[in-house]
Amino acid sequence: MLPKKHLSGCEKRNNKKRVDKLIKSQEGAMDMFVLRPGAATNSEQLYITNGEEKPDDTKNAIEENHVDKNNAAENDADQHTENFSDHENLGNADEQGSSFDIYDPRTWNILDNKSRDILIEKGPIREYNLVFPEDEISGRHFSYDYYTRKLRNGEFSDRRWLVYSKHVNKVYCFCCKLFKYGKSKSLLASEGLKDWRHLSEKLKLHENSVEHITNMNTWNEVRLRLSKKETIDKDMQQEIAREKERWRLVLIRIVAAVKFLAKHSLAF
Repeated sequence: MLPKKHLSGCEKRNNKKRVDKLIKSQEGAMDMFVLRPGAATNSEQLYITNGEEKPDDTKNAIEENHVDKNNAAENDADQHTENFSDHENLGNADEQGSSFDIYDPRTWNILDNKSRDILIEKGPIREYNLVFPEDEISGRHFSYDYYTRKLRNGEFSDRRWLVYSKHVNKVYCFCCKLFKYGKSKSLLASEGLKDWRHLSEKLKLHENSVEHITNMNTWNEVRLRLSKKETIDKDMQQEIAREKERWRLVLIRIVAAVKFLAKHSLAF
């Protein structure tokens, strides 16, 4: 145990000065709570002689001070509410700005399963009345005419798989971009195509390729399953739900057995 530390003479004098100063500052403090009979009587007699009612200045001052404090508190609360509302609005704006469009081909590589299923079931969306920028070198640009394919018999077929991105000024293949396996040779399935001069020829080559036909069939099959709720993911989710329910019932039985053994003081 450490020995008791003794204060020096200087420290003792300083402590005594602080104590004396505190005692001196409290002199007359009790007079605030003691009513002097003589002064009160003279004051009351003065107001009675004048025939006037004694004003309660102290009470009014206290009430005014209380009202001012309440108003200040209400103003602070209103200001805090306004600041919170502004912060909440900024948060909502940030959330809206950070959300991405699932129909934009740039986001298809990072979609979750739910967003991917929605995109496959609804298909691509086309925006009309767009002004397509011209290429600086060739002076050409994308056109809505590329969405239509002319067959050999003279009929026209819609290229519903063709998607134009206004953000990057490129075209993509919807089904090949979503269902490709490995690295694709076609830019329509990866980085996007912007060669407007040779776009017609490249679209014809792409839509007649084995890769595109396979991905088109896959897209139609998956979309049909999604519409009928018969996807593989649906079966897996149902199997997981059944397994969770089975183990929940097993856990209930185990807990009931433990409670029974503990209640009757039986060995586990």
